[in-house]
Amino acid sequence: MEYKAITGENFYYQELKNAARYLLKNSNIENMREVFKEEDILDCTSESNFQKKFLAINKRVKHLTEELMYQLVNGDSNTGKFITLYTILCAERFLLEFLDEVICDKYRHYDYSLKESDIQTFMNLKAEQSEVVEKWSESGKKKMIVKIKNFFSEGGYLYKEEEKLYKIVRPVILSETIDEMKKEGNRSVVKAMLY
Repeated sequence: MEYKAITGENFYYQELKNAARYLLKNSNIENMREVFKEEDILDCTSESNFQKKFLAINKRVKHLTEELMYQLVNGDSNTGKFITLYTILCAERFLLEFLDEVICDKYRHYDYSLKESDIQTFMNLKAEQSEVVEKWSESGKKKMIVKIKNFFSEGGYLYKEEEKLYKIVRPVILSETIDEMKKEGNRSVVKAMLY
């Protein structure tokens, strides 16, 4: 998995849930792009909006088992958002490393606060380690910092306390969800998510 600046993507919890609901009812789809577009499964406002959403959802839905789709559709919103973040982390190395190297590390050391400077330090470290990240524009790096905060807040790992201060929290998730991810999913992602 390589580093990608996903500055145009959003969390898309409801869109992934809609896609999972449709796929559970219609498992034999030949052209998912065409069907999703015709039936407006992703609730899009324009062709470009559909393209952006479909690329993200198509990438994420590949990491869902039928059981995870069922739990995403029928479970509570915390479970659904945890599953959504799981699919994002399966596809996005940069975010997975942030979870493991920053959030998990701070949590293990009983430091439950995340400052803007912690995220900037991580960004600088990755730019030193990777030519790909180093070549991201300054505005691209700033957008990725915003995405980090948004994705982990929506996923249940960060709670905004002040303008530039977040509290690290550990989501409470049903054991059935975790067991399914461990059994059929990406174990390294699950391990990081459970710190």
